[in-house]
Amino acid sequence: MNTDAVSRDCCCFLPVAHLEELLPQLKVNPFVDRLYDVFFPRRGRNGEIYFSFEDMLDMCSALSPECPDKVKAMWAFRVFDFNNDNYIDEEDLTMIIDRLTQKKQLTYDEKEKIIKIILKEVDLGKSGKISSREFVHAVTKMPDFATCFQLKV
Repeated sequence: MNTDAVSRDCCCFLPVAHLEELLPQLKVNPFVDRLYDVFFPRRGRNGEIYFSFEDMLDMCSALSPECPDKVKAMWAFRVFDFNNDNYIDEEDLTMIIDRLTQKKQLTYDEKEKIIKIILKEVDLGKSGKISSREFVHAVTKMPDFATCFQLKV
């Protein structure tokens, strides 16, 4: 990675390809585009994603093993809220399932069954969607959550 730009201006923005050189595991993460949308909102004219040093620190902090579970859960909520409506709904859950299964041919009925089970367990308000509070409450009780939502540097 060429560090000349950073040495001249620590507030500069670099193309995300530079970060992927340092953290190649990002390329294979099924939620990499959502991580970039949440942590690196800047886009160039050609749609290229840019990040600052502070952006990178935010992402690495949120995905750090030392990050408190509730903070980590709030970031995860934003990543999983694909339609950015501040809820995780059936549409979001379908996208999460597709990415986690790498679109292995789950039938519509199988996905619906999984979604109904998730909503039954997590949607405490029975609204048909999961609020950030419900999400944080549920995932912080899952023993594997913190280790799964992690980036090893």
